[in-house]
Amino acid sequence: MRMRALFPSGPLVGEIGLSLSSPPSASQPVRRLAILAPASEDPAASGEDGAAQTIRRALQLGVNLIDTDWITANGHAQELLGRALHGVPRDSVIVTSKAGPRLTFHGALTLDNSRANLINQCHDSLFRLKTDYIDLYQVHWPDDTSPVQTARGLQDIVSGSYARWVGACNYTVAQLEALHGQIKVQTLQAPLNPLNHAALSTVLPWCVAHGVGFLAADPLLSGLLTGRFTGDEEFTEEDRDEFFTPPKFAKAVAFARELAEIGHPGRLAVGWVLAQPGVSCVLCPAVDAGEFEELAQAEALDAATVQAINDLAIKHGL
Repeated sequence: MRMRALFPSGPLVGEIGLSLSSPPSASQPVRRLAILAPASEDPAASGEDGAAQTIRRALQLGVNLIDTDWITANGHAQELLGRALHGVPRDSVIVTSKAGPRLTFHGALTLDNSRANLINQCHDSLFRLKTDYIDLYQVHWPDDTSPVQTARGLQDIVSGSYARWVGACNYTVAQLEALHGQIKVQTLQAPLNPLNHAALSTVLPWCVAHGVGFLAADPLLSGLLTGRFTGDEEFTEEDRDEFFTPPKFAKAVAFARELAEIGHPGRLAVGWVLAQPGVSCVLCPAVDAGEFEELAQAEALDAATVQAINDLAIKHGL
């Protein structure tokens, strides 16, 4: 697998990473991510065996960056990774984690980037992952916590050798500026794909200008760009987001259908992201081992193919 620097002067990582962190989507809003722990303790029935197989296959393919977070599946995703990496040399894998979202005593999801919460969730993640340190520790979502307090928490984690580097996710340029003014942010993680490409004109240029690595999340747009949706699916008002709401949903499904006429739609979507200047790594979802292997074969597309995909999106009004 081709390698890229995680950030300038940083470690080399495979340009394809494995994501065990579920992005919010129409079928899985962010407020529900914390209650997706498996209903069965049987590894085969819960899907843990399949996920572990995907992790092992990803490592065989040269993937050396695995992205997790504190909230997904109520921590089960991190526990799964900790078990799957048993016996794997720790310095051969870059493990990331994200913190901030937590459940209140009443079961509601809230964002909490306070120093205390970042430190508490870091120790939780270390226990779940069965490791002494996290390579890249990221603030998952911005909130109204003072950047000074958030930075203090991150600095304490690094100073205590619980994490090597820090990053942010889903931040705007203004929010990045505020946090970066308090602590060196090494990476930013944000969605990027052929239909959701706002990062190209906002945070990605900022990252390039400031020497910050960029982790591209959700390259398949919650599965829309795999071609698995027919356009007949219906979503409740609670579950809808921008691309799962009519008429954009039908347009996106039609786009994916035509993308499949060019080639493997998922691999083309990942290749489109890889072709964007400044991208350090594309985080592909932990689908089954065969599907992930297909995605891992993606390479940066040439300029003509990128333009063809851009033109296709314009054609469908996206």
